[in-house]
Amino acid sequence: MADARRTPVCLSIQSAVVAGHVGHGASAPTLALMGVEAMTLPTVLLSGHAATPGVEGRRLPGEEIAALGRGLVAAGALARADALLTGYLGTEAAARAVADLAGAHRAARPDALQLCDPVLGDDGPGLYLPAEVGTVYRERLLPLADVATPNAFELGWLTGLPVTGGAAIRRAAEALRARLRPGGPRAVVVTSVEAEGGIGAMAVDESGASLALGPKAPRRLNGAGDFVAAVILAETLAGRSPAEAAARAVAAASILAVAAEAAGRDDLPVVAAATLWTAAAGAERRLRPDDPAPGGDVE
Repeated sequence: MADARRTPVCLSIQSAVVAGHVGHGASAPTLALMGVEAMTLPTVLLSGHAATPGVEGRRLPGEEIAALGRGLVAAGALARADALLTGYLGTEAAARAVADLAGAHRAARPDALQLCDPVLGDDGPGLYLPAEVGTVYRERLLPLADVATPNAFELGWLTGLPVTGGAAIRRAAEALRARLRPGGPRAVVVTSVEAEGGIGAMAVDESGASLALGPKAPRRLNGAGDFVAAVILAETLAGRSPAEAAARAVAAASILAVAAEAAGRDDLPVVAAATLWTAAAGAERRLRPDDPAPGGDVE
């Protein structure tokens, strides 16, 4: 883990956009505002998020990502990373290159935190990346990770289990936990969990499960998952439990959703509303094995 005497460093590997708080545009300022230095390695370079009118850019070839990784190793930068955050990978070749780099990071820093945000798809559109990318997440990146932050759709795809209702989500999260690196926190934080008229995250670790909820935003906000993953990583580096980290992430995202609606934005105003969300603190609710789970009955 990070040395408490210095600023922790995170290598973040995901999409990069010129305009908007999506991918690195969401995670890098979030990490910085939470006291974590970010090294950003892009998998995709776009003018804006994929649904932006007239979007231009490219996906980085796997070999280019591998070359950037070799440069980090040669400079000693990979070994300085107290944490690794992996998000949107784009292609199978890119995913394989990132998995190689994650393996090198784990070898160089066995004590480091790795968080895998397995960006694959969502309810409605379904998969928006090739299934082969999901296979790399499942077979190579998740076994190296200490924390995983899938949304409910991604959790179901990765485990092959139903995710309708709180009890089912918890069972699937336990199954995904079993794939994570032994010896680490082995925490799964499932995002986009809807219950009791709200939306939030369910954190599942060795101590049990907890659910943090906030109000549902009136519109889909791009980059929300990238923001939440970054907050969870920073809070985990700071020593928070998965339940605490998830609750704080949900509270912060809820504040930003209100600010986004007021500003008419389709992403989170991570910087513009920084004074609001950085002061946010959430409250989690512990679920016991015999508790009725929000969104569904325990079977």
